[in-house]
Amino acid sequence: TELPLLRVCGTVQQNPHMRAFWASTISFFLAFLGWFALAPLGLEVATSMGVCENQLYPPADNPKRVAYLKYKSLKTGQTYCKYGKNDDVKPTDCNPVPAGTVDATQYQPEVL
Repeated sequence: TELPLLRVCGTVQQNPHMRAFWASTISFFLAFLGWFALAPLGLEVATSMGVCENQLYPPADNPKRVAYLKYKSLKTGQTYCKYGKNDDVKPTDCNPVPAGTVDATQYQPEVL
């Protein structure tokens, strides 16, 4: 038996297994490239086109958006709701500002 890895020419009767091998190898490489190398570029393209969620729905205009209410920064650990959410499972708004505090906002759009 022989396994000629680099023989790409020839008839189908001479090397059908090698054609299938190289076809599957190239297909896997293209799928791997598309999944891991090109997908992160989609975020950059979306930002440049202005179709990111925080560009379509600015936090100042839509402060009660559920995506913002559930947001928590991985880097700093801060949440969008300064004093917590009114419901952990399905929030509809942030908790109001406690009485006696100087800060009058319950939202932190700079966290987004």
